[in-house]
Amino acid sequence: MNDECFAAMRPDDRIRFRLAGVFVSLAIVASVGAQSSTPAAEGRPRAISEKDLFDFVWIANPQLSPDGTRVAFTRVDADEKRTGYESSIWMVSTSSGEPPVRMTNGKHDAQPRWSPDGKRIAFVRGGDKDETGKPKPGQLATLPLAGGEARVITDLPKGAGGPVWSPDSLRIAFLSTTTQDDIEKAQRKKSPAKSAETKNAEGAQKAAPAKEPQRESEHESDVHIISRAEYRSNDEGFLDPKRHAHIWVVDVSAASDEIIKPVQLTTGDFDERDCIWSRDGSRLYFLTQHLEEPYYELPSTDIYTIPAAGGIAEKLAAISMRIKDLCLSPDGRQFAFHGSITQPIRSYSQPDLWVMNAASNAPPRNLTANYDFDMGSGVGGDNTAPRGGSGLSLHWSPDGHWLFDVVAKQGRMLLVRVNAQSGAVRQR
Repeated sequence: MNDECFAAMRPDDRIRFRLAGVFVSLAIVASVGAQSSTPAAEGRPRAISEKDLFDFVWIANPQLSPDGTRVAFTRVDADEKRTGYESSIWMVSTSSGEPPVRMTNGKHDAQPRWSPDGKRIAFVRGGDKDETGKPKPGQLATLPLAGGEARVITDLPKGAGGPVWSPDSLRIAFLSTTTQDDIEKAQRKKSPAKSAETKNAEGAQKAAPAKEPQRESEHESDVHIISRAEYRSNDEGFLDPKRHAHIWVVDVSAASDEIIKPVQLTTGDFDERDCIWSRDGSRLYFLTQHLEEPYYELPSTDIYTIPAAGGIAEKLAAISMRIKDLCLSPDGRQFAFHGSITQPIRSYSQPDLWVMNAASNAPPRNLTANYDFDMGSGVGGDNTAPRGGSGLSLHWSPDGHWLFDVVAKQGRMLLVRVNAQSGAVRQR
């Protein structure tokens, strides 16, 4: 399609055209991966064997560029020694039919996110090992699309993830479980001489017994004291109730190779998630749950906001269900999200699509109460892209009249659009 035809389309038709391009592009990627990783069949088809798993190629987390012409995604395959997985960021055109191109050279790159101006991609780079042989946590990196190598922009002891660009493409919000104690400990390891001077100065002011706890804190015990009903996760292993995912912001306006110190915005004994920017970039919205042991209560979620420059977090709404995929309308006046009702209590309640006013405490409105399929869901299985990550499935049309979503229906995953006022669902 030429530029004149594309410009003549309605905004919502453009979105559908671009989203269709995403699925077509990913189909091309899957075809190319299958052709490149599977040798030509000789004679009759054979039964699958356990070694065929090493030849699998997965694709995950597709991200459409702001102009709709390209898709960045994560490609995952087995490493050469077949002892783990490698992931990298690739890109493919939505219309040219050209084969995808690898964009990053790291062995564990994932979670690509376009800057709003389309000039850079942020992603998470991990995989390096420390002096003990343990893998280091992933850090944020940016890749200039005009040319040049990727640049790592964070160096937090517990890593960083979930990058979200500000509207002006000058800042990135992200999540990290790093504490100030972690940062101080890392600094002492990097500067042993400076650390010794600090200890001597502290020793002159404090009694000798006060030094012992500091030395003990350098050692991380491998003993797990279980005091909660939920203490382990399939993804994370043993959970640490004292460590929480908080929101940080890093300035990426400068082109310097020096790592800019990020600013931690939120603190406390609870996790934050689904962080999004306000349309003017002055604030951040996020989801949290301020309960010590939420698994003993009916699902609930709080929506908070905090100034992007730092300040006091303000509670906007308390939702009586667990919600996810928080999404702000183009005019900044409405939230959309997925959530399942909690009353009456059932063994399972299908997720619906909800909207609510972002400025008032009015209750959310269920757009798909009369649509009998799972919103924001799809067909899944155990053989998903390992460590490929995932992105939001919920998007507003540019005019704010429609919400684009995916639906699990009769063994298929469908792309639908939902009228933001009436809740009418149109299947494509």
